[in-house]
Amino acid sequence: MNHFHPDIHWLTDYAAGNLPLSQALCISVHLSFCSQCQAEIEQLNSLGGLMLNKALSAEAASSESFNTFADDVQNAANQQEQDSDVSAATRLKVLDLINSDLSELAVPEAAPANDSELPNCLDKLLPHGLDDLRWKKLSTSLSVARLEAGDTQREVALHRIKAGGGVANHDHHGREVTVVLTGSFSDQEGLYLPGDFLVKESGESHRPMASEDSECVCLSVLEAPVKFTGPLTRMINPFLRIYPAAS
Repeated sequence: MNHFHPDIHWLTDYAAGNLPLSQALCISVHLSFCSQCQAEIEQLNSLGGLMLNKALSAEAASSESFNTFADDVQNAANQQEQDSDVSAATRLKVLDLINSDLSELAVPEAAPANDSELPNCLDKLLPHGLDDLRWKKLSTSLSVARLEAGDTQREVALHRIKAGGGVANHDHHGREVTVVLTGSFSDQEGLYLPGDFLVKESGESHRPMASEDSECVCLSVLEAPVKFTGPLTRMINPFLRIYPAAS
């Protein structure tokens, strides 16, 4: 059972399709572990469907009046076709707008649960699993593998902390969204298990420590480089960068 979830604002933006793809990916990963949030997404989708139907009903009533008016305009235009400034192409565009397909307003569905070690929403980014990635060692305890998730403003990466290892205490220059994939880690806020979702805003600090019994792998989306706060580690802050996807 997960103890750390995206709040209603995150879930609403996810259901409405308003999140960047990288952050929506984090929500999808969490949903693959969390039946509670899956149920909330279903309720939000149902509510969105009711609101859309209501809007369409109002639009249909408005369109009926507009169509009557449009017919009168078109009849008058046909009678004065040679003097009309309205081209046939323009009339077609108007009709296309009136009868436009609203399928693009459909909201995304919650990610299905998966019995494998990693959620199936990561399959395209991890076609051969974790071990085939290009892991870069950042310290004796931490390795990172960056993913090409299509976000040109945020870094999307997997972070692997060895069993019993930790990450030096650090602050954040921008928002960081993290979802635990395997293993677990803890900080001053609690213990995070697979599927747990956490957000660190600019100015918040923590020191993640993996559990002693197994390594921890997390998916993270970072808007800006972290800022180490220790007397020694802070010396590397000027060299830290994030690596978004190429535009």
